[in-house]
Amino acid sequence: MYYKAEQKAVNNGRTYHLAAILRRNGRVVKIGENTDKTHPRFKRQYEDGTWASHMHAEMNVLRFSEPGDVVEVIRFSKCDHTWTMAKPCELCMQHMKESGIKQVRYTNWNGEWEQIDL
Repeated sequence: MYYKAEQKAVNNGRTYHLAAILRRNGRVVKIGENTDKTHPRFKRQYEDGTWASHMHAEMNVLRFSEPGDVVEVIRFSKCDHTWTMAKPCELCMQHMKESGIKQVRYTNWNGEWEQIDL
């Protein structure tokens, strides 16, 4: 399953290779990656008035989430695809809290799992 996440992330055509895995009762529900597309639920405007034209991997899977789900976020380095820091941004954390996600797991700089209980 992490192999599938890696393939989606490294082939996304984006600068950052992140994948988010949505789990419900231990089972994988959805694997998402950063995309050039956005979704009305996650539409955002920058300070200069322009609109975001992309969606983070976490937001990608939140479209399919239910309260109590778990999200795992993995970032793959550009060169050798090792795991590296994937802590979700403040906006993604806010959306996960609002969606009722109970736990967020993410890879740190050493490629090890860290966890935040929401």
